[in-house]
Amino acid sequence: MKQLITLVLCGVLALNTVAQDDTTKVKVMKKNIVTVVDGDDKVQVVVGDKENGKGVEVVTDEWGDTTHIRIGRKTFKVIEGNGGTYVKVEKEPKSNKWRGSFNAHWSGLEVGMNSFQNTDYSIYQSEDNIDIFELIPGKSLSWNLNFMEFAFKNERKTFGLVTGMGISFNDYAFNLPVTVVKEQGFRMIVPHNYSVENLSVKKSKLHVNYLTVPLLLEVKTPLRMGDSRLSLSAGAIGSLFIGAHTKTKFNDGNKIKAESNYYINQLKYELTGRIHFGDFSVFANYSMTPLFKTGHGPELHPLTVGISFPNI
Repeated sequence: MKQLITLVLCGVLALNTVAQDDTTKVKVMKKNIVTVVDGDDKVQVVVGDKENGKGVEVVTDEWGDTTHIRIGRKTFKVIEGNGGTYVKVEKEPKSNKWRGSFNAHWSGLEVGMNSFQNTDYSIYQSEDNIDIFELIPGKSLSWNLNFMEFAFKNERKTFGLVTGMGISFNDYAFNLPVTVVKEQGFRMIVPHNYSVENLSVKKSKLHVNYLTVPLLLEVKTPLRMGDSRLSLSAGAIGSLFIGAHTKTKFNDGNKIKAESNYYINQLKYELTGRIHFGDFSVFANYSMTPLFKTGHGPELHPLTVGISFPNI
């Protein structure tokens, strides 16, 4: 057994020396650890990952009067001249070439403000219902928990297709003392105005939940600040309706909560654009599908603008 373990360890950790012409490479598994180049005009020894600005490199020219010692991105030149020996220090600039791993920006927590765009209340055939479902932006919030993420990236890891899954919780807080109810006779959504009943409404909202699946193209740009790079993504988000309710709270402390499907579209798709910088993002989602089914309610297209914290 001891001999078997020794053989396995030797197979995993053995140093492989490969000589080609004037170059000698020492490898562990498939990773190059040390490279020695014995050329006509110089001798070069590299320990570590030179391509990514890591490790140590020592270069001595043919006459031995100049020695370059590189540690990371700093180079120390030991020069022997007529005036004696002196050291010159140089620092290589950071390369703008993307060399990091591809880190997608879907999974995480998002919060945004909801509003209605391209509204059409002509289904009610009354001027009294124009913008009756106007929202309070600061209270009409969307909370999205994106819990699953997959990225299919190119070999250089500069762009990729991103998908996953999440849950979206949306509040639509009405500015007027109204709520939505289903008019069974006409099979449509109609506004219920509490002011007609002389009821004082403190707040009223429609709450809608979705299961979401994105398909995004994310691109890493050369722009960066420190170790963080700017990336952009755009695409579509498909959503499956999973529940809704209305909630109204009155100034006298009474509450009314009612659950229904409210003729909300069971499937919707949104166009989304996102800007990512490190683990912080801003986004905008515009629903190409109206909130309510055509012919069963006003035409309201939700727009959500917010921020997200990926990879938390």
